[in-house]
Amino acid sequence: MSFTVRKINDKPSGKKVWLTRIAAILTIAQPLLQIAGKLKAHVDGEKKKRARISILKRSLLIMIAVLISLMLLASIGKAMMSVRNLGMSNIISIAGADLPKDKNGYTNFLLMGQGDADHDGQNLTDTIMIASLDPKGTKSTILLSLPRDLYLLDTEKMGKGKLNTMYRDFRSYLIYQKGMEAEAASIEALKEVAREIGNKVGIEIHHTVKVDFIAFTRAVDTLGGIDVDIPYDIEDREYPNETHGFEPFIIKAGLRHLDGATALKYARSRHTTSDFGRSARQQQILGIMAHKAKETGVLKDPAAITSFMKIMSENVETTMTLRELIGAAEIAQDLDREKIVAMQLNDRNALYDYTIEPGGFLYTPPRSLFQGASVLLPVSIPEFPVTWRQPRAFAELIFRHRDLYLEKPTISILNAGGPPGTARKLGTELTRYGFTVETIENAETEKMNTSMIIGNPEPDPVIQTVAKMLGMPLNPSPADLPVKQKKRITIILGRDYRYTPLQNLVLNLIDNDS
Repeated sequence: MSFTVRKINDKPSGKKVWLTRIAAILTIAQPLLQIAGKLKAHVDGEKKKRARISILKRSLLIMIAVLISLMLLASIGKAMMSVRNLGMSNIISIAGADLPKDKNGYTNFLLMGQGDADHDGQNLTDTIMIASLDPKGTKSTILLSLPRDLYLLDTEKMGKGKLNTMYRDFRSYLIYQKGMEAEAASIEALKEVAREIGNKVGIEIHHTVKVDFIAFTRAVDTLGGIDVDIPYDIEDREYPNETHGFEPFIIKAGLRHLDGATALKYARSRHTTSDFGRSARQQQILGIMAHKAKETGVLKDPAAITSFMKIMSENVETTMTLRELIGAAEIAQDLDREKIVAMQLNDRNALYDYTIEPGGFLYTPPRSLFQGASVLLPVSIPEFPVTWRQPRAFAELIFRHRDLYLEKPTISILNAGGPPGTARKLGTELTRYGFTVETIENAETEKMNTSMIIGNPEPDPVIQTVAKMLGMPLNPSPADLPVKQKKRITIILGRDYRYTPLQNLVLNLIDNDS
């Protein structure tokens, strides 16, 4: 409640009149002033209460951001409970809410990284990653990075454009066109980007966490820096600096100790390699940070926790409520840091050369179609119209059938009568979907009429899942097949084999799940 006081200009009619009026005003004002005093005390009390809740929520928000993006929450959760001067003991008196789950029991997050206020691309989310947590079953985390130049041709509410511009542009639209407050617009933009990405890849994304560069840099420094094995020389002559210009960033291959600023440059640099190389470096750094935090126990130090929270409190944003933040802190304890699978969508698709990598479902269309901009679109089968069927099939496998990737089975593909070149074609397809194909060759056995997968005497769920997907029977190994040609999953192509894209075969698993 607010009050407005304005001056009333009345023409005076003598001293007596004024004294009478003053007495009347004081008589009326006294109870009003008492009411105002009580209201002020109430408002001040509510402000203090909201401030306490805000501090608590920020503290928990930091915890969750670290849980998902740095995989450190398990250590932080215990440490924060022991830091009395932060008042975190109050957490145990608040009931945490269960986080939303999909039908498989997984909770899925969208992680976004953006520049700070001085960054030339403020509010551009150049790091976009889906994280799927399974705290009860496999206790695993699956990460899927999406390149910033991935182009969305159509969305429900946000129009079209590059993925890294969606948050910025929709947030601005809500503020300047719809009149929303900045904070509310930011949260709604985070939710909408998550909804749209979830629709594209076919999974429900429950919450979003956004962190800026300051949070990343100082988190590394709080850990005392990190030791990184640089896989190749990086020589970036156009690394953006704080004055909106450029400066050189050069680092040689080999084991290097990086502080926060250098780690950020290593993670962000893109002029020596592609955006896909940058995504791989980001995932590498997150893993190293998680390992160092656990091994050194730095996050069990109350002073380090206090420093970390102070740094992060103004640089992290999320769609989670306070009670959900507490619930997320609880599930963090069940995750296994060793069970992390990291993939990324990229353009190493083997369409124009022999370069193939897991997640190679994108391509670069002619720039003339996008006003000279370099963008990425999903590879579609058939070529037109552009669809997300392949990325959706990939997401179905890595998120909902994660055992196929956590156990890292090796695959042998043997041609025993199938059409020439089909073993290589299937092997390329399986590699694109993230499987480890070690052998592609002719089978050293008699020709076979029917394709098959070699089954084990003891049931193997991974082999059974692949057999269902490919629609092949599980049979005993041919007696004359050499052991050297066998892997955990051995696929033998017979005369009946005809190549079918995995985007169609993955439907076999979806049908079996429903």
